[in-house]
Amino acid sequence: MEEDLECPVCLDIFGINQSHIKAPKVLKCGDTICKECLEEIIKNSKKQFFLCPLCKEKINKEENIDEYTTNKNVIKIINSCFNISDKEIEKKGGDKPIQYNIISLGNASVGKTSIFQRLSKDIFSQNTIPTLGCDNYIYNIKYKNKKYKLTLKDSSGQEKYKSLTKSFLRNIDGVLFIYDISDPNSFNDLKSWFELYKEENEKVIGLLIGSKCDCERQVNKEEAKKFAEENELKYLEVSAKLDKNLRKAIVCLLKIIIESKENIETKEIKATKIKLERTASYFSLSSADIDSVPLCKNKNSKKKKCECG
Repeated sequence: MEEDLECPVCLDIFGINQSHIKAPKVLKCGDTICKECLEEIIKNSKKQFFLCPLCKEKINKEENIDEYTTNKNVIKIINSCFNISDKEIEKKGGDKPIQYNIISLGNASVGKTSIFQRLSKDIFSQNTIPTLGCDNYIYNIKYKNKKYKLTLKDSSGQEKYKSLTKSFLRNIDGVLFIYDISDPNSFNDLKSWFELYKEENEKVIGLLIGSKCDCERQVNKEEAKKFAEENELKYLEVSAKLDKNLRKAIVCLLKIIIESKENIETKEIKATKIKLERTASYFSLSSADIDSVPLCKNKNSKKKKCECG
């Protein structure tokens, strides 16, 4: 059964297993948002009421926030409306998830392991063991009615393992460049991590992450945004300790990966059509003849025979 929902306000992911700041809250009007957004809306409202961000209904803000229903069983209720049992859902299974590889790059102790452990296991520890080589974590997510299985590769941030880290950069679909907002050195070293990634990947499909946003800031936020813009990256600040913005960051990166792959596929189809048009003009073929030719997308022709013959 799918337990993840996307908050319509912050677009972050929350689920029925979460009980902290991302717990789902059902407003009096019936709409559901995450607890963090609800607290922020109430805080910023200067009147005795606030407007639901979805339906704009007036809601009295003096009511205790804890009185709002925590929507832990929303999906079970929806399934029961259609008389679908949990066992039936498990039997049906679903489409095989699309798999992507995501790697984290950054200095040691910036919080890479903590971020991935919070995402995959929903745990947090102040004392994590330094990563030697590369550890893998699995994170399953549903986005736009499609299932994705993300392999989160937690690379070592130690200088002596950089050459080893480089070997893990092949066949990567997306990257999280991570620095600690309380450690200026980790920000200054981002350039070297960026260059290391570029040595193995022609195009950078990634996100810049400022971790430990619960700590005292030592890195100017505008400088971080500038670095992100110069390198065509989006920027987010997160906290593994507070579980803040982690799922939002993964969803953001997933969108970038999907859009990038769609753009590549579109370019390949256009290039193939151009070749067909040139061939058609030589043999005096019509547009209908061109459209009837299947466009093969099988790139592994050496390993498997192409289905279009």
